[in-house]
Amino acid sequence: MNDTFENFDPFEQMIFNYDRCFVCGTFLNSYNSSLEHIYPKWLQRKFNLWNRNLVLLNQSQIKYRNLTVPCCKNCNSIMSKYLEKPIERAVELGYEEFIKLDKKIVFQWLNKLSYGILFKELSLKTDQSNKDSPTIYTKELLMLHRMQHLFLRSVIDDSDYIGKPYSLLIFKLNIENNDELYWARDNIHHKTFFMRLNDVGIIANLMDNGYHEDFFMEMPRMSDLTEKELHLIQFAELCAKIHYKSNLFHIQPIYTMTFDENKKIKHIISHAISGDAFNIWSQEDYSRYLEVYWEKWGLRFKDIYHGNDLVVSFLYNEDGSFKYDLLIKSPNG
Repeated sequence: MNDTFENFDPFEQMIFNYDRCFVCGTFLNSYNSSLEHIYPKWLQRKFNLWNRNLVLLNQSQIKYRNLTVPCCKNCNSIMSKYLEKPIERAVELGYEEFIKLDKKIVFQWLNKLSYGILFKELSLKTDQSNKDSPTIYTKELLMLHRMQHLFLRSVIDDSDYIGKPYSLLIFKLNIENNDELYWARDNIHHKTFFMRLNDVGIIANLMDNGYHEDFFMEMPRMSDLTEKELHLIQFAELCAKIHYKSNLFHIQPIYTMTFDENKKIKHIISHAISGDAFNIWSQEDYSRYLEVYWEKWGLRFKDIYHGNDLVVSFLYNEDGSFKYDLLIKSPNG
């Protein structure tokens, strides 16, 4: 007897228990059970994350090593082979190798991190000292991320994508005189994920059907940046731009799925988004996003926004040339 429910859908059945695999729904036992580290061990070893803290939705903290979710050995093995190993190898070899990766793999890996954290927060109390405290994230809220689970299932089912459900921009970062070789920030509400891995900078929207990427690449001054080596503060500026732009995104993406005779996901079809999908941009509001991303350099809103829609930028000089020589130090030196 197969312990996996056919066409298992935890959202349909509202089953998010730790006695089942968080991907396929298999009942777990002493023979098939494993713990999936949301942030994989190789990443934690490489960037010394094991004892570092990650900030959760309620602003409480948890150590990276404790970010684990229930997973069957089969799903764990498949994700290791098709996601973790290629990503690990590319990160080890650097930007020139990473940029060759199939973007689908990078997307599925980021989506695993994003969905895994949400699943973990279903078991964590808002107040860890109070057993009756509600969990950080609720099953009802997780329902909004149903597609992210199906994207995760696509790894196990080896599904094909028709169109792409994501935007993904990859940049080469300058690593000279900079000891912050790992940095990450995600926003579940806007489906964004930003990450720095050595000389690789990743900007992603996990559920916009490619709209942000297409919009970015249609602007020559922006698309040219994919050919530049960026200072971290320049990369942070781009993160702020895409994050704020994602906040203005007002279209609900549409997907269609087909299944094979074994009820596995065969195709995930992302429907194209046309027309203007953004609300009106405000330079003042954008500056408040910049303040968050530039915090490590000691820049505050008053330093960034000068009124009359004038906002500081470290991307280009007044003559339109790219800013190569940036003498910027964080408050910590």
